[in-house]
This record gives sequence, C-alpha cells and structure tokens, in this order.
Amino acid sequence: MNTHLLSKLQATAKPFAKFAASPNARPFSKSLVRFQSTATTADVKSTSTFIKNSHPTAPLSSFNYNLSRILGRKFNNFKKLTEILKVIEEIKAQNLKFDRNTYTALLTAYASTNRSKDVMTTLEKMEEQGIQPTLETYNLILQSYASEGSSIAQAGIVAEMEKKGIDMSESSYNSLIRALTKREELEHAFDIMDKMKENNIPMNIASYSNVIGICVRVSDSKTAFSLLKEALDKCLSVSSDPTMLFNVLCLAARKDEHEAVSFCWKKAVLENAMRPDEGICLDVIRVAGLSGDVKLATEVLQHLGENGYTYKEYYFAPLMEAFMNKGDLKSAFSVLDIMRASGITPSAQATLPIRNHLRNQIDKIDEAYFILEQLKKEDKSVDVTAFNVVLEACADAKDVERTVATYREAASLGVTPNVDTYNAVLIACINTRMRDMGKLVIVEMKKAGITPNTDTYTHMISLECTSREYENAFNYLEEMKSYGAIPPQMAYVALLRRLAQEADPRYLVAAEEMETFGYKVPYAIQQNWLKAKEQ
Repeated sequence: MNTHLLSKLQATAKPFAKFAASPNARPFSKSLVRFQSTATTADVKSTSTFIKNSHPTAPLSSFNYNLSRILGRKFNNFKKLTEILKVIEEIKAQNLKFDRNTYTALLTAYASTNRSKDVMTTLEKMEEQGIQPTLETYNLILQSYASEGSSIAQAGIVAEMEKKGIDMSESSYNSLIRALTKREELEHAFDIMDKMKENNIPMNIASYSNVIGICVRVSDSKTAFSLLKEALDKCLSVSSDPTMLFNVLCLAARKDEHEAVSFCWKKAVLENAMRPDEGICLDVIRVAGLSGDVKLATEVLQHLGENGYTYKEYYFAPLMEAFMNKGDLKSAFSVLDIMRASGITPSAQATLPIRNHLRNQIDKIDEAYFILEQLKKEDKSVDVTAFNVVLEACADAKDVERTVATYREAASLGVTPNVDTYNAVLIACINTRMRDMGKLVIVEMKKAGITPNTDTYTHMISLECTSREYENAFNYLEEMKSYGAIPPQMAYVALLRRLAQEADPRYLVAAEEMETFGYKVPYAIQQNWLKAKEQ
C-alpha cells in the first residue's frame, strides 16, 4: 500500500484516536451515564444532538481509522477486503458520506484483489460525489494491481489517467514495470523504460531489479548485465538489493561469461562485502578456470576459506585449470603443494586439467617432465600426484616406452610411487597389450608393499583379457571380492567382452553375476556373444 496515503489516512483519524485513548475518555462516558440518570429525556436528546453536531467528522474519522488499520494488517488481501466491506456497510448504515480517505481505502482493497470492475465503479461513484481522484489515488491502485501482476487492469487505469490529463509519476511507471515482471513481459518492460526516459522520469533501483529479474528468468544474461551497469552508472545503490547482483552473477556464470562474472564478483564481494554461498562460488571459480583468470580463482578460494568453508579437492581444480589456460604448467603443479598445505591429499581426479592439457601431445608431456626435473634442481619437492599425471599422459598417448622410462625416474626425482603410479603404468601396458610388462609392474608393486585398489584389479583383469590365456582374469576378480570390494562395472565389461569373443560358456555366469551387482550388460557385448555362439 502507498505509505504516504496510509499516513494521511491515519493522520485524519488521529484526533478521534487520541480522544478515544486519552485518560479523560472513560470518566467522560461515566459522567454522561450519571448525567442521563438524573436528566429528562429531552435533556438527553438535546445533549446527544449537541455532541453530534459539534463533531461532524468524528464518526467518519473513526471508520477511516479502522479502514487504515485493516489495510496495514498482515493477513491476505481477500480477508482485508472482507473486513473493509464490513466497515463500509457500517458507514452506509449510519448514512455517512464517504470522503477521499474512505474511497481510497475501498479502492485499495478492490485493486489488491484484482477486482478491476469494482475499482472502476468506485471511481465513478467517487466522481459523482464530487471527489476527484488524484495522482496519489491512481498510484495506489496501480501499485495494488502490480502485486497481482495485473498489467491489463493497470492499462485501464492508465487510460483513465490520460483521459483526466493526469501525468504519470515515477511511482506510476514503477508499478507498471513491477506488474510486467510477474508476467515476464520483457519487451513491454523496455517500452515502459523508454517512456520514462522520454519524460525524464528516473527509474529506481527496485525497477531495475524487477526488469533484471525478468532477464534472469528468460536467461538473457547480456541484457541483465547491461541493465546492471546502467543502474551503477546512475549511482543507484545496488548494494541495497544484493539479490540483483547475485542474480546477474549466477546467470553470467551459467553462461560462462567471464566479463560479467568478474565485474559482479568485484562489486558484490570486494566492494560491498557481500557473502555469496558455496554454490555461487563454485560457479564463479569454474568460469575463472575456463577463462584463465588466476586472480579471480584465487579470490574465490580465499573467500571460501575466510567464510568458514572447509577446503575440498574440487575447489582447487579450477585454479589449476586457470594456470593451464595461461600456459603456466609449473604454477599448475604448485597448486598441489597448496592443496597439501590446506590439509588435502590430491588424487588423480585433482590433476585432470593437467592431464587433459597433455593428452596425446608428446612435446607437452616432455615439457611437463622437464618442469619436474627443474623443480628437483631448485630443491623443491616433486609431488607424487604431479609425477603420476605425467605418467598417465604417457599412457594416454599409448607410449609404453616413455611411460616406463618416466616410471624408472621416480627415485631420481625424489618421488615415492603410490598405487596411482602403478595404475598409470598398467594403463599403458593395457593400451599396448604388453601383458608381461604389466605383470612385472604388479610384482614391483607387491615388493613395495602397495595394496592394490579396485582400479588396480580392474586394470589387471583388463590386461589379462588382452592375451590368449585369460584365466588369471577370474583369479583377480575373485581376489578383489575376497577383500569385500564390489568389482567395478568396467571389470565385468572387460571380462565379458573377452568371453563373448571366445564364445566361452562362462559368459552366462559372469553376466548373471554382473547383473546381481546392479550393472547392465552392454547391448553390443550381448550381440557379440550371440554371434560367437552361433558360429
């Protein structure tokens, strides 16, 4: 409700309210009763008439005061209308004429429940009584319709204002925009904005926020960002509506628009000390990684730490990716040291950005190895995860010689191999079908006291299935289960693919076991089995 009009309503009713609440109110009523007990009937009537005629506005003022109180309550608009209409009936019962405040309250109640016909009828009655609606009256109606998104009803009010020659104000236009927001009519909202500019009427921050809200809902990130900058150029207090900043930030992040993300992050977090949640931070740092914006990625990590979030491995992958996109592999390796300093043990998953950068590019793989050597010469520790990602890249390139040669340099680099180190070499052996080399790696792994994990067993099963003799694949599968581990789907896929090729009757047993673990046998393998069986 229009707070200015509400205050006027209440101000009109204040004399009556003050009198009703004053300490003299009760004594006066009691003295009146005592007076009536001793006076004649004529005297009482005379006194009553005197009081009534001496305070002609008091009865209507009291009703208007009640109307203003009802409109100010927090229950729903339909209940408010019911209560308003009850008071209106009481006014009519006393044959009191409505004044501007009475009509304003009634119009507000009708408009807030989207009863446009009743609004127009009430306006006609108001004019018939000689009370002309003011700009404030119309604004109040437009504002009430805005809450319901009733832009069609608003159009009728605007037409009425034009007919009366009443120019629309900032409040009028803002109410129109607010209604369009609920209907997501972006183009129509732009038309309203253009009219405001033509008439030199400024938009407030709420209207900008409403139009930006439409842009967000229709995924128009570029327009949303443009409107945000326009609001800032006009020196509007964007910090008073953090939702607007966060909405543009989130939408731009989803669209991978680095400029808007960086701008909104700076305004929201660095300049206005706002605190985006973890979800927004992860979207922002992902964009930073894709764009090679190391500074932004670092700021997001710092923000997460300062606001009590426990660092997780996946927080750091975008920072590593940002370094990779800038071509700074050495700094990307240094992220592993930062992770360990933060209490996180990096896994192979953490180095995926580096692995993807090196994939199938021998010159870059060699460059990565030389960086590890350089770190060693600088008396810096070489992280085993950094060493492993170079091995994995060699394996991806199906270069078993380079893989093994790199593997043999672990000691010279000061690296103690872990289970991922051996798994990387096994992948190279699988890719090149070098079963004997794989067996040697397994022996060395056992000598080093490294316990195989499910990936290791899956690799060993896959390696066995590359040779003519694949009996050991069953042994590795049973050994894995004996440790209480559920074999991964890929372990069964590798085994079933080999059994299908050979039309091995054990295929049926393995397929049934695979399904008991909730895995589905790939259709292509089923078809290969049927064809091999027919032959």
